[in-house]
Amino acid sequence: MKLFIALLALFLLGACTDPITVGSDLLEEDRTGVGETTAIPFTTRVVGEDSLLIINGTSGGSSRYVQGPGFSFGRIDEPTFGYTNHSVYLTPRLPRTSTELTVIPEFVTRQNTTIDSVVLLLPIDTFAGIYGPGRTFPYRALELAEPLRIAGSNYYSSFEPETLPQDLGYASTFNVSLTPTFVRDTANFSNAGSQPHARIRLTDALGTRLQNLSADVYRSDSTFQMAFPGIYLAPTDPSEGLVNFQPQEPSNVTPYSGLNVYYTDSVGQPKFYRISVPLAIPNYRYDYANALVAPLLDSAADNELISLAGEGSLMTEINFGDLSEWEGTIINRAVLEIPVADVEGVNYGKYPLPERLELFYRPSNTAPLIAIQDKIELIRTGAAPNALTANANFFLDGNLQSEGDAYRYEVSFSLQMQRIIDGQAPPRLYLRVYPLDAADYGSTATGLFEPVAAKDAARVLLNGPQAGTDPARIRVTFTELN
Repeated sequence: MKLFIALLALFLLGACTDPITVGSDLLEEDRTGVGETTAIPFTTRVVGEDSLLIINGTSGGSSRYVQGPGFSFGRIDEPTFGYTNHSVYLTPRLPRTSTELTVIPEFVTRQNTTIDSVVLLLPIDTFAGIYGPGRTFPYRALELAEPLRIAGSNYYSSFEPETLPQDLGYASTFNVSLTPTFVRDTANFSNAGSQPHARIRLTDALGTRLQNLSADVYRSDSTFQMAFPGIYLAPTDPSEGLVNFQPQEPSNVTPYSGLNVYYTDSVGQPKFYRISVPLAIPNYRYDYANALVAPLLDSAADNELISLAGEGSLMTEINFGDLSEWEGTIINRAVLEIPVADVEGVNYGKYPLPERLELFYRPSNTAPLIAIQDKIELIRTGAAPNALTANANFFLDGNLQSEGDAYRYEVSFSLQMQRIIDGQAPPRLYLRVYPLDAADYGSTATGLFEPVAAKDAARVLLNGPQAGTDPARIRVTFTELN
């Protein structure tokens, strides 16, 4: 609470105080100089994002997701940001009894059962939704060559295990919608619920193969995964959109996700056997060749036009110039004011702008990106993730703002700016599309804050500090002690 009061007081001082009249009733020798400037020197440079840390298996304890098991899928190929390809590796897990024994399917243990179809059901993350206008997704479904072993290893979004060539997809495309639809055929399953999800039918040959496995194969995940390691779901053509999936449905929803094997039992009754896919490792690839942003990545500094794109695509590096004249100055508030660029031929109606941006830094040249000091102090309050998200939105801002037909972002970094001036942090920051979850609020056993893995795929072009019209700038409110 004291931190919030202090930050709020600094905010109000920087926003509402007339620096000309501050201290006018003090003796000359007791006065402090309070002022505001936009003359902080800095340059900008577009750089590629780090691959996203998906699973942390080396920091002690059991392996765990850094950003949750959700992933996005699809392919976008357009002239501004080039080629975006999001695919995923899915590992199966057999159903369990109440005593945690695996359930051996009836179509293996009983005669006269017939598998009708195998359908991969994937719940749509309605919070993240679908980025772009695409609703039809060309795909292929390849089998993994061997099981994924995650214990003791870190997995990133650049991970590419070997796959087999045979396509397990029944059709060449699947459709998605945010409108809830029945997850089961109501004529056969009266308790079927409605959820936004994708239905991806797999080949009848896979169904025959699952039925021909022995009962012993279904006695453990390890034996089953040796026979069927999992699926690589990959786009085959542009979909003009990215759909966000959660391989596990919310806790208040009857489970339906995963490989659903629909079969008819020995007395002719329709049934299903559900194999969940709790392990999802996405693969995100980008190619900017011949795109509008390609020259930005080729140059040493992009001070007129810069760009950002989420989910491990592009970020902008901010390098400060000589700040020696600010030594001994107290920073009341520092804000990066950065307008959205108006570029001929670029329309954000098809691929919307990011809702929020945030600043990060590297403690050393080889260190991972971590939250700035302002965010860390918010984290240290120990508030719940939802409260921390609200506090970050208020104190750090970074939200998309509109002024008529113009758009801009204002990102606060007051405590980090003080550390930079005091020589306690490198004079370099990274502006990124902020994720849609609060994964970065966690901490490791060593007390170090986790690298942040961005989930929002949105992209934007921004004015740099030397743009001809409405350039980016840093506004600082400060107190200079005499």
